[in-house]
Amino acid sequence: MTEKGSRLERWRRRLALVAVLLFITLVGGSLLLSSADGPIFVFAGGPLRSGEVVDLRALDWNSLDVQHELEMEIVGSKSSLTLWFSVHEGVPYVACDLDCVGGMLKRWPQEIDVDPRVVIRIDGKRAEGQLLHVPHGTAAYSAVRVGRNRKYSGDAGGRAAAETTAHSTVVDLGEVITGRAQSEEPGDRLYRISVRPTSNQSTEKAP
Repeated sequence: MTEKGSRLERWRRRLALVAVLLFITLVGGSLLLSSADGPIFVFAGGPLRSGEVVDLRALDWNSLDVQHELEMEIVGSKSSLTLWFSVHEGVPYVACDLDCVGGMLKRWPQEIDVDPRVVIRIDGKRAEGQLLHVPHGTAAYSAVRVGRNRKYSGDAGGRAAAETTAHSTVVDLGEVITGRAQSEEPGDRLYRISVRPTSNQSTEKAP
């Protein structure tokens, strides 16, 4: 083998080794996150295990509204994520803001369409619930969106206010790129966090 061929072979081996190490790191990181007790920073985690178990109705959401984030486990997919939330008339709401259903990427609302059961963790407490879709164009949707925008903007928004500007820019740009800007149906989804019905109760529907 020529010297040039030998160098090329060494580089191929090094690249192969890097690829293997990268694969192992990704797989290991994925397994670590999937088994974690909740999300880690911006990364999705596993099911929520710690926290005092309480009834969803026992949480004082008006007081909790000063916080910016909650952790939410999607029961059907055994995964969890961190979300912004807002409260309207004592009821908590969460939202997905960009290309959430029928888009190029699979987003968590698509999992909620299959199984709406969730577990919420906030302020060291954990409660079972379900998500109810609040349709566009309804009075509830408009009222909640106004409150959500107010919470995450201006001086009251704190750290989240700075993030909101960048977030809104990304959403607006994303709506154009994905074609949602020309669609009759906006790409966002708004959900009410509600008490999970028992087996003999029918599923509640949002107005």
